[in-house]
Amino acid sequence: MTDERSLTLAKVVQLDVAAAVADAFDGARLTQARRLRGWTKKELAGRIDVTPAAVGQYEAGAIRPRPEQVRRIAEIFDCPASFFAAGRPRAALDTGGVHFRSLRSAPARERERALAFTERLWELAHELEAYVRLPPVNLPGWDGGEIAHNALDEPATAAHALRAQWGLGEGPVPHMVRLLESRGIIVTILPYVNADSRKLDGFSTSRLPRPVVILNEERNDVYRHRFSAAHELGHLILHGDAHPGDIHHERQADTFAAEFLTPSHSIAASLPSRVDFTALSDLQQSWGVSLDSLLVRCRELGLHSDATSSRAWRRLKTLRSQGLLPSTPVEGFPGEIPVMLQQAYRIAQRKGATEKQLADALHWNAEDVQALLHLGDPRPALHLV
Repeated sequence: MTDERSLTLAKVVQLDVAAAVADAFDGARLTQARRLRGWTKKELAGRIDVTPAAVGQYEAGAIRPRPEQVRRIAEIFDCPASFFAAGRPRAALDTGGVHFRSLRSAPARERERALAFTERLWELAHELEAYVRLPPVNLPGWDGGEIAHNALDEPATAAHALRAQWGLGEGPVPHMVRLLESRGIIVTILPYVNADSRKLDGFSTSRLPRPVVILNEERNDVYRHRFSAAHELGHLILHGDAHPGDIHHERQADTFAAEFLTPSHSIAASLPSRVDFTALSDLQQSWGVSLDSLLVRCRELGLHSDATSSRAWRRLKTLRSQGLLPSTPVEGFPGEIPVMLQQAYRIAQRKGATEKQLADALHWNAEDVQALLHLGDPRPALHLV
């Protein structure tokens, strides 16, 4: 009898919370939750026994779900009903605010899922900042969610100007990801992998109060990983208005990344004028860029003719097919593994914060906090420098 009374009381409490949430239902929260699961409105409608049109109206704020529907929605998404209440800081992104490289190959629902993930990542960072002062954003023209673009429109010029602003000198960049984090940019690795997410090399946005760069763990080669980070940095510097999939923007970001990682006036004298993979491999390790990138640089700087370049690419493809040039996993390079949010949480813990407290403030489950912070990751982490 006691158990039955307890269950009845728990259900009454749930319905009371659901009723309060129904009065302050935030349709954008439902959109975010649905997109994070990769569901269409029709798929969600089937799970909560309403029409797709009703889901659309909930999300648009045209109508509000009844308390029993709120409770059902919370069960479907395995989150507190209070998650769907208005009144908390919320990131809001659309496709036009994010730089996606693989616009044509990645399905719309995968891009929407990436948007929802980025929104929640920023919300977690925002909550951590109640406990810890994260590094200030250090980007030319940055003004809290917007970058004023003026003199830094030309990719190579922008790369040199940023190197000068950040005091990097003319040599290799030791740790690309740690560098971005130390300049106040949130960096993380996409925690989920499926056939569609593999089509997202990386993406970034400067439309939030703190810039965000997301890298794809499926591309598990440290040299490609570093170039992707530099490519997204190029978007943040060069392109205030995102035009996802724009070929011109993508080429500009590639040019920025190449010049930022391997300044032409610094590396030109070291590049071989003939195809020498031993020399190129040495440069790969010292500059932290791929053989592919070095071959492109040889051609760009006039060291290789079209014919020489074609032979080099064929030879590189053959060597890889024979397993003689394996990829280099990111895990062996702690400076390329994001740690800023993890370290912020460790400091917050010393101030008494717990995963549950963060989860309660965000109205998430503790498991969601763990996933975004990559807690339990056994890989070593370096302090920001």
